[in-house]
Amino acid sequence: MKLFINGTWVPADEATISVRDISVLRGFGIFDFLRTYGKNPFRLEDHIDRFFYSASLMGMKPRYSKEEISSILYEGIEINGFKNTFIKFIQTGGVSPDGFLPAQNQTFFAYFYEADEIPLNYYDTGIKVVTSQVMRQLPEIKTTNYAASIVEILKARKTGFVDILHTDSAGNIYEATRSNFFGVKNGKLITAEKGILKGVTRKVVLEIAEKENIDTELRFINKSELTELDEAFITNSSHEITSLVQINDVTIGNGKPGEMVEKILGVFKKIVEVIK
Repeated sequence: MKLFINGTWVPADEATISVRDISVLRGFGIFDFLRTYGKNPFRLEDHIDRFFYSASLMGMKPRYSKEEISSILYEGIEINGFKNTFIKFIQTGGVSPDGFLPAQNQTFFAYFYEADEIPLNYYDTGIKVVTSQVMRQLPEIKTTNYAASIVEILKARKTGFVDILHTDSAGNIYEATRSNFFGVKNGKLITAEKGILKGVTRKVVLEIAEKENIDTELRFINKSELTELDEAFITNSSHEITSLVQINDVTIGNGKPGEMVEKILGVFKKIVEVIK
């Protein structure tokens, strides 16, 4: 496996950044993540646009232009030659002169690894998640700092849950650690609109809902509504669309992936097939 770092392609085990980089010292950096289907990156422009949006909110200037990043990623897909590829491209704050604020010369790297097959249970049986009042910092930015989420998900997995849903003190559900959250209530698709990272797969699902004339409401779902949900699911680039069959101690719907998920996933798969 080869990755790109600051203008050079190197074997992954030879790539390094300084221990004085503030991504190491302070957790300061941004990234984006996407996958390919075959050699074709899915929604590449959306991911690069989001990377630039994250940079603007973090006060960072991307080291490479959008066109240059696109070229780097396509080259990496060819060099590594995987059947399907996961891609992560990252810009760190660099080696800071004072050990705290971003450097003038920041580090950009992109790495590529073979995309895992999505576990069948994610489609067929769904997963269980638990809520947590620990919120991500700067949720609208795709930062490299996942410390709070990682601590909470480690706790969750000790008790048999796969992931967590971030909530505020009022019980409003925002998102999962690396996914957007949707609920289905009385045939209506509901998802948060603010205080979240607006995922690319989330965007595709909302486009599908509009095309398929599915009623959509952009608002928080509260924990108090969980018993009223017919379905719930999360979306991200790596696992696409995954049903949630249990949240905390509440079984969602009949405890199985429902008709809405099947409908949206069916359309999503057709979109994917076209680009393969």
